[in-house]
Amino acid sequence: MTYKQLQKNPCDMAAHQMWFVPDRRIRTDSAAETAISVAGWIATGEGFEQKPDEQTLFRALHTCAWRATRQPRKEKVTCKERHLWARRWRSIREHNVRSNLGLAFMLLTRFPSPQSFEDDMRSDALMALGRAVERFNPWRGIKFSTFACNVIVRDLVRRSKSAGRHQRLFPTQHEAWHETPLPSDDPLQELRADRLRRTLTNNLAELTDIESAIIAQRFPRTHMQRQTLQELGNTLGMSKERVRQIEMRAIDKIRDILDEDPALKS
Repeated sequence: MTYKQLQKNPCDMAAHQMWFVPDRRIRTDSAAETAISVAGWIATGEGFEQKPDEQTLFRALHTCAWRATRQPRKEKVTCKERHLWARRWRSIREHNVRSNLGLAFMLLTRFPSPQSFEDDMRSDALMALGRAVERFNPWRGIKFSTFACNVIVRDLVRRSKSAGRHQRLFPTQHEAWHETPLPSDDPLQELRADRLRRTLTNNLAELTDIESAIIAQRFPRTHMQRQTLQELGNTLGMSKERVRQIEMRAIDKIRDILDEDPALKS
């Protein structure tokens, strides 16, 4: 269904992109009753003596998706009913995602990455988990954890390769002295910190306005929270990768000034 078709029928907007296995068992009245009970249990904690098992939760998810998107020949489904089934679908989906967050974070520990890519890896793992919840077929006889592991690991492997390529293209890494230094008895470290403050205060590295803004937000001199690349990208209206490139260029300029400082050469 195209976006123009969705605009002509606003009722279908709520159910757009919901996927389900076209199994006849989700079309029964008992399946609908179970899906309603599952959604009610998630909302109130009542309706089941014990926690619904994995199969029940995912079959209810598919039932809600079918009820929200179906086009019956004889029975007329109102817009209100479609939205109600779509809300149930979202509620069950969010519950299944929350229940399996531990799996995503456990897999993250198996893929060590540079600090600059931690946010990307975490984001990819959570998005992959969401896709796995939406695309899991509970009638194939496999556990959700098995299916989700394959989906999440595939995304993390792809992101790890991307991180490796970025490190080869941009070998400059963040160094500890770029941030506000901790008190130290090392005279050279104190001198380096002083010259760094002087370079930034007087803009001896001739940073542009955008470079100065990014450095100030990425390495704040006060105790204000350090902004992530994604947050800066959203604020500046550019991609996270572009912010990273500008940051690395600014750091290189600052390093060149410090390397040429005669006080640090002695």
